[in-house]
Amino acid sequence: MRKNSNPVESAPESNNNINIIHSRILKRLSLAELCLAAVAFFLVTVLFVSRFFYSNFETPLPNSNLNPGSVDWLGSIKVASSPLPSQSFEYETLNVSSSSLSFENNEELEKEVSFLDEGGDGCDIFDGNWVWDETYPLYNSPDCPFMDGGFRCSENSRPNHQYTKWRWQPKHCNLPRFDGEKMLEKLRNKRVVFAGDSISRNQWESLLCLLSSAVSNKSSIYEVNRNPITKHSGYLIFKFDHFNCTVEYYRSPFLVLLGHPPPKSPPNVKYALKVDQMDRTANRWNQADLLILNSGRWWTYEKTLRTGCNFEEGRKMKMNMSVETAYKKSMETVVDWVNTKVNKKKTLVYFRTYSPSHFRGGSWKNGGGCHMETLPELGPLTSNEHSYVKIVSDVLSSKKRSSNLEMLNVTNMSMRRKDGHPSIYNSKGDKNKSPSHIQDCSHWCLPGVPDSWNELLYAIFLKRQLLIRT
Repeated sequence: MRKNSNPVESAPESNNNINIIHSRILKRLSLAELCLAAVAFFLVTVLFVSRFFYSNFETPLPNSNLNPGSVDWLGSIKVASSPLPSQSFEYETLNVSSSSLSFENNEELEKEVSFLDEGGDGCDIFDGNWVWDETYPLYNSPDCPFMDGGFRCSENSRPNHQYTKWRWQPKHCNLPRFDGEKMLEKLRNKRVVFAGDSISRNQWESLLCLLSSAVSNKSSIYEVNRNPITKHSGYLIFKFDHFNCTVEYYRSPFLVLLGHPPPKSPPNVKYALKVDQMDRTANRWNQADLLILNSGRWWTYEKTLRTGCNFEEGRKMKMNMSVETAYKKSMETVVDWVNTKVNKKKTLVYFRTYSPSHFRGGSWKNGGGCHMETLPELGPLTSNEHSYVKIVSDVLSSKKRSSNLEMLNVTNMSMRRKDGHPSIYNSKGDKNKSPSHIQDCSHWCLPGVPDSWNELLYAIFLKRQLLIRT
């Protein structure tokens, strides 16, 4: 067979062959590209979701505005309009599933009634969850001059601030958002008194900050004896001059009287905790309009019996009395005092329950800590009711309760907030603090958890005002 040697004649056939080959290659490449695009999209999605749930939840993705939706106090979901404060990004494994994160559903929350409405009468405001809310905190610590330095976590170099973004949401109703101006009007010409241990002071300072955020002229708020707001063993009285209102704190860790033991007591007894007598400063509390009591932190073996502080009843030392029995008797004394010495027509009394600590790996003095805790416990609580909460509840149930005495049960809600303590950020100093630094896992950062206690107090107080009017 003779080959065609004319290039002009063979060109069409060659071009057709080349076009066919090109067409097949393009088809194969398109299919490959589609597969690669699908795989890439899947991998990017997985990486994004993994990065969200396994990164430090308190720190936003760099240059991202994909923040958790915010939930306002009426329960409506809002998409964050701007990223969270810029912070360095760090990775941390979180033991939490997406189903346990409490970003409440809009439709579910809209069904809930307000606690202040008639339909909210049966709502247990102490039964709920912590939900993320971009509109929080209610104030910033640099704007509040009425706060102890140990509670100023953000100013003490805590690198993340998302512990301030959680709001307490009852399961079956909505709480009113704290309104400082409204509360001050309600407190005009009145006295608010906190009496208890240093956690009571923590809550007292929280209320000072919440109220003062509604006052532009901070110089109109002052300590009546011109004492600085520093740690001490006495009392502090701050006056809101424009409202003729005082917000007071009295240090009384036991609420009952701590004094000298009676004559002929055993030589190892250094102090006597008189479980049947109120603290000497109690005569300053009983004329308050709003009285918040608490005790529990100091009722331990280490802070009583081990230090030579034994219990006295009926002017006799009770050397075999346990700490829990003594606590129960002291609570009975407190309730009796409220029923007999407090003006029921004037004073509303709230007993705030035990505030839990979150030391892990030991106590505060032997290496225990809560450093790097970044999330609340959002799932079911595994621990049972705290024994001191049960004691208070039993005492209030068994004794004839005064109509103006209520329990502010913050124990379970606070049990979830292992992320809310100062930890190593309880004093100013080096930004790169070592976890070996003595940690505070008992008190709370401000703004933080005690603000939610005061929001509960605010809601109950407003509810009581509504009931009085009707």
